[in-house]
Amino acid sequence: MVNVKTEIDKTAQKALSKNVIIFCIASIVVGSVGLLTFIVLYAFFENTYLDLLLLFSIPFALGLVYLIMINKNIKNMTESKITNEYNFNEDSLNVTCVKNGKIFGTQKVYYKDIYKVKEVKDYIFIYINATSAYIIKKSNATDEKIAIIKRLLKLYEK
Repeated sequence: MVNVKTEIDKTAQKALSKNVIIFCIASIVVGSVGLLTFIVLYAFFENTYLDLLLLFSIPFALGLVYLIMINKNIKNMTESKITNEYNFNEDSLNVTCVKNGKIFGTQKVYYKDIYKVKEVKDYIFIYINATSAYIIKKSNATDEKIAIIKRLLKLYEK
């Protein structure tokens, strides 16, 4: 019924990971502020309760590690040169994953089984579970095709 292709590039991955990246940066900032406070106060006061401020190293470290992992995953996905081809039918979505011109996977997703759909400025994200999503770049389809896709996806909203 409606066919759309989307290359899984750096921009698409960053848009998909935007909220997690923001959370990681916030964790790093909060952790940094707490650790700097510890260093400054510890220089002037010798209070054992100040050691509790060292707990701020946890959000700092976790935020930093996750941010590095996310950026590494984005880089790996970008280097993979994967293109998803979406075929929207009345009751399901057929996804064909193409890497370097060769098909390496297909999946049929019934609309009723979709976990959630999220729309942002340039993309539509179709989550098949809480952590995995298919990315559709809106500029790769006409306004008419996007309207049909939205109608099909909204028919089965939970």
